[in-house]
Amino acid sequence: MRNRVIRSAARTESGYTLIEVMIAMAILGIGLMSIAVAQITAMKVSSRSKNLQQAMFLARESLDDFDALPPGAAVLGTAAVIDDPTNPIQIGTDPSDATRFSRQTTITPNDPETNLARVLVTVTWNTSNVSGANQVQLTAVKRMN
Repeated sequence: MRNRVIRSAARTESGYTLIEVMIAMAILGIGLMSIAVAQITAMKVSSRSKNLQQAMFLARESLDDFDALPPGAAVLGTAAVIDDPTNPIQIGTDPSDATRFSRQTTITPNDPETNLARVLVTVTWNTSNVSGANQVQLTAVKRMN
């Protein structure tokens, strides 16, 4: 009689059931999927940040060129929209990077006041994984004379 009690107790504690293993695998799978989604999101944010930084650099570069002009430069006295002759601009030498930037400068004389010119630089770019164009604009005011 004593052997029967020991054997039946040993059978109930012999290991994990199939249900317990399946629940543990489901919890593990959910955890791994959430980590994978977080990693993909981080990569997208990193790519967007890189493109935004490059666009800001291009816009600042163009504004610096206008800042270097002396007061009274002829280009500041005429309303104009100037497309960058190097459009489309590719930054870096990676041929797999399909991101191309386009830079445009708009000059508005006598705005916001007489003898001042507003210089607006717009940089746009398209990326393959996001629909629509992305855009950065920087504005400066330059003395005309």
